[in-house]
Amino acid sequence: MEYILMSIRARYAALILSGRKTLEIRKTAPKGLRESEEITVLLYESKREGGRGAIVGRFLCRNILPVTKRNVDEVCRRACLSREELQAYAERPQRIPGAESSTAVPGGKIYAWSVEAPVTFEQPIPLQEVGVSCPPQSWRKLRETQIAISGGSPDE
Repeated sequence: MEYILMSIRARYAALILSGRKTLEIRKTAPKGLRESEEITVLLYESKREGGRGAIVGRFLCRNILPVTKRNVDEVCRRACLSREELQAYAERPQRIPGAESSTAVPGGKIYAWSVEAPVTFEQPIPLQEVGVSCPPQSWRKLRETQIAISGGSPDE
């Protein structure tokens, strides 16, 4: 099992944790992910737009697919986005590690991460409890030892 910490705005975290948002859109996906591999995604609700600045829940991701012209309508519906919002996201400059500034990647891929079995934590969890000092720009992998939250794994 892979573990990922994902930064997300409060409104999208609420949609995921309510079960309404069943796809999360990202510009990147983990490399070398096996097709049947499950990912436990911990949701860090960013402080942007009034979020709590803590890990508020989790979900399972069993599938990550590129967004194409063929599946864009279903992706928008399941991601709770309009076509215009999806297009604006796709065209927004992406931060590339080591680059001096953000760069737009014309025609770059965007990915739809499946969202299954969302769980809201009773108490938000500070990043420090998973050994992270600052939130990721989008997402980052965690080691299994980092996800032992409050004496138990997120799978309990």
